[in-house]
Amino acid sequence: MELTPLEMPASPELRRLVAERLGWHMRKVWVGSRGVEYDYIVYDNNDRHIFQQEITAADLQDEPAAAEAVWLAAMRDDNCPRWDEDLNDATWLVVGQDYKIWREGDRACAWVGTPEHAACAATEALALVRAWLLFTQAR
Repeated sequence: MELTPLEMPASPELRRLVAERLGWHMRKVWVGSRGVEYDYIVYDNNDRHIFQQEITAADLQDEPAAAEAVWLAAMRDDNCPRWDEDLNDATWLVVGQDYKIWREGDRACAWVGTPEHAACAATEALALVRAWLLFTQAR
């Protein structure tokens, strides 16, 4: 059973969802030397290089799995913001939007845009990311 974004824990998979929603993308660039067939390069929404991984002919035997592995490696990399773990990074997502963060017992809750786009989680950063995902999905 696959988790919805509102159920996903802080993870590289959730960061990938945020990155793709922001417009991050991956390009496959042919290399063809030294056993490297391609470079898979992840770029942010401003087309800045974020992460690069060499792909061999063996990796291409299951190209969808290779592409998924590159995305997840990029989301684990130090260059990737920890939107789901760091409140400063999460707050960057909502610059220019109305939002609110509050506590309900041991859980953090947040809304972005309007109170209709609310979510709760164990941490403020994760709650804000979940609310931002709801807000950006509705737009």
